[in-house]
Amino acid sequence: MNQSNHALALIGEDIGAENLARLRRDFPSVEFRFCLDAAEFVAAAAEAEIIFSKSFPAGSLEAAVGLRWVQAGTAGVDRLLAGLAEREVAITNASGAHGVPMAELAIGMMLAYAAGLHTAIRGADDYNGVRAQILREKFELEGQTLCVVGLGDIGGTLACKAQALGMRVIGVRRTLAPFPQVDAQVTPDGLGAVLPQADHVALCLPLTSETVGIIGASELRAMKSSAYIYNVGRGSSIDQSALVQALQDGWIAGAGLDVTDPEPLPSDSPLWAMPNVILSRHTSGSSPYNADRITTIFADNLRRFLAGEPLQQQVDVGLGY
Repeated sequence: MNQSNHALALIGEDIGAENLARLRRDFPSVEFRFCLDAAEFVAAAAEAEIIFSKSFPAGSLEAAVGLRWVQAGTAGVDRLLAGLAEREVAITNASGAHGVPMAELAIGMMLAYAAGLHTAIRGADDYNGVRAQILREKFELEGQTLCVVGLGDIGGTLACKAQALGMRVIGVRRTLAPFPQVDAQVTPDGLGAVLPQADHVALCLPLTSETVGIIGASELRAMKSSAYIYNVGRGSSIDQSALVQALQDGWIAGAGLDVTDPEPLPSDSPLWAMPNVILSRHTSGSSPYNADRITTIFADNLRRFLAGEPLQQQVDVGLGY
């Protein structure tokens, strides 16, 4: 297909007026329909050849009978695969748009534990007791070891930032192809061997059959009692009952969780009251620059789509990412 042909692109991503105007200016042959209302989105999906969105209202994918390509507004596409895996529809993700804010949140959690900020915030009314606890428990990230599980955009960005802080970084991913931002690298079957070395373990994983429960009781017991675990990927990567026990019984020192299983976290979960837990409530991917980044990814792929060229960041349906 070339750019002289008409195409209908449905946008359910709140990319802002300037980015929408940019798309309309750069792709005059494409009709862009911007629909945040669920009913309008489903109705427009029936005519759409292209959908660019973070969320997909119930019935929208089924209604999109002429759909050829979906540009997800997220890095993870597990919710899309159930509706599109059996169809000849290309799926591309937004890898590259969220790495910086998600890595910075993980770094922020690590710095909070190192400096005792989590204790200072919780104990604001107890000056002397809190001060003594912070002085007793403080540590430095420099010289410590971070194990990053998943070296995609998020994990790779985190590894780079951690090295800049003077940390030793061990990467875990499916391939042993060289990755310059890590000091050592193993495949998932080597995870058990590197967990005892880590002062911090960060999960930056998509949701696939291989990543569900990748951290369970045996993995948590393998970690140092002084170590911290962080999850900015998918909540189901950690067996949550095992995590609660690990935190209560001192198998590990603490956890920084942007995602949980289930989500939202029930109000009666013991995690809410634990002083050694930071819960950021699935906010890590948010940034004032997201809309610009995601639109740029979409625009590059739209140019490729119209020219009949291979799309970037196309999801392998079999792998799930």
